[in-house]
Amino acid sequence: MMEYKSPELQAHIEEVVKVSRGLIDAIIVTKPDGTPVANVNSIDVNPDYLAAAISAVSGVISSVLEVMDMGDFRRAHVELKDKRYLYVVPYKGDYVALITKPNPNLGFIDLLLDIYFKEV
Repeated sequence: MMEYKSPELQAHIEEVVKVSRGLIDAIIVTKPDGTPVANVNSIDVNPDYLAAAISAVSGVISSVLEVMDMGDFRRAHVELKDKRYLYVVPYKGDYVALITKPNPNLGFIDLLLDIYFKEV
């Protein structure tokens, strides 16, 4: 089991999963270098591998936007083959990645992200 590097973030994402009404399968907070900080996972996904992948994807998105002189991204989401969604959101210098259950209420997921991971 992963040792949590941030008990505060761990409690924060556990609350997000709790209020999501079962729409979230996995949520992880990772440093830009791919170090996992907090994780809640109800599917068989290794948090270390997921954190490394999220770091790489976030870096590519940021690099492409920088080359295009468009600034950084606020939120990225990708529809997966099984109708799940992967969201990536920058948050306080880290990245939050969330994998939904199939066919989620996307408006509700967006609202949760706006409420719990709003950059000030």
